[in-house]
Amino acid sequence: MFSYRLSQLLRLLWKLSTVYILPIIMFAYIYFMNKYFGPFSFKKLDQGANMYKWWVFFIYICYLLLWKYFNKTVTYYLKKLEY
Repeated sequence: MFSYRLSQLLRLLWKLSTVYILPIIMFAYIYFMNKYFGPFSFKKLDQGANMYKWWVFFIYICYLLLWKYFNKTVTYYLKKLEY
């Protein structure tokens, strides 16, 4: 019973990761830009050049492609966890 609920929870989190990864990507991008290229804030990302937005979008699309690639495998192992 516990493993069934855990499996369901993990599957839900796996599916929702396509949504909650975007703020994580934005935070990581701002952190990376701050650390290696000087002062950078969310305001600069939001109001700055579109190049910043395109990089965040590109990273997000890469994540979605990786998610799609690994989805069958992850889902298979999470279903296997139920039994």
